[in-house]
Amino acid sequence: MSFSFSFVALNEPVWRCIKAAESSLSVSEIAHKSGLQTWEVSRIINNIKRGGIGVRLGFEIDLEKAGLLEVATISHKSLERVPYLRAQRILRVLGRKLFLYTGMIPAEDYAVGEWLSNFEESALTVRALEHEWWRTDSSATIYHDGWVYGDVEAVKVTDKSQPVFPAEKKIELDDEDVLLLWAKFRWPFTSLREAERESEKYLGRTVSHQVLSWHFRNHVLKLWAGNRVWLYADTQQVPYRLLYLEGSDAPAVARALVQLPWFHTAYIDIEKAVVSGQPPCASMPHLYKALGDLDVDVIEFMMELSTVKWVPIFGLLSQIVKRKKVVNA
Repeated sequence: MSFSFSFVALNEPVWRCIKAAESSLSVSEIAHKSGLQTWEVSRIINNIKRGGIGVRLGFEIDLEKAGLLEVATISHKSLERVPYLRAQRILRVLGRKLFLYTGMIPAEDYAVGEWLSNFEESALTVRALEHEWWRTDSSATIYHDGWVYGDVEAVKVTDKSQPVFPAEKKIELDDEDVLLLWAKFRWPFTSLREAERESEKYLGRTVSHQVLSWHFRNHVLKLWAGNRVWLYADTQQVPYRLLYLEGSDAPAVARALVQLPWFHTAYIDIEKAVVSGQPPCASMPHLYKALGDLDVDVIEFMMELSTVKWVPIFGLLSQIVKRKKVVNA
């Protein structure tokens, strides 16, 4: 494995558990798929939830089906208010301080224009016309002898298609859906009973388990794109980076990079993309060598993981639902 680089150490039960968790809605389903005992899965999952190991789990939905679009902007401005903001972080490049703004907006043109109007003309904006992330069965990922490796030699730039604009939405989110998504985004295995208990606090009224079950089956489950796994190394040794890619091959390169376990996510736009993660320093020269003949320019930023601003997902989704009601009125 001369072009393979170790990333994180995970024992075999944890690896089997997170592989099964990607396509599971419950602890018992993980146990069935992984071949582990239910009590062992519960212990591992609870340890992950507490942050006891370098693994994070998340509930992912197909935003396109809900008429939503993620967007990221790199700007010199430190702004007090940005509509649809999800998070603001600090980036650094060549001694300069910049800001990364990520948001979730309605896919309609008016919302995209509203987002862009906050930033300077030179700001770099990438719409997530495609949102890709690392999966445990990715082609450039190897699990061997208790370690997860990234095989740089296995990174192949094959899909050179450009992303397309989102299709017409299929599911109109309402307040009950927002409550369920908030619960699942907070933790993928949150029960509907817990969402029911929180409904009075967040919606100002109690929503029955029966109603929530209907919304989960008919809306949320149809949006579900699986659970996501993030692997994290010690940030003191492996800093967090964001790569801004531009050029006709940028989408293909972004799709290829997220096959490596240290690149967590990619927002892919037409002829540009952003990819974030923790690539080991020793892997970067090999990656750049592999990109040498492709039409792509790369700007590499160091990212501070602590957020300057963070908008809770419930508040953001509620804001979107309310604005859509006003626009459609």
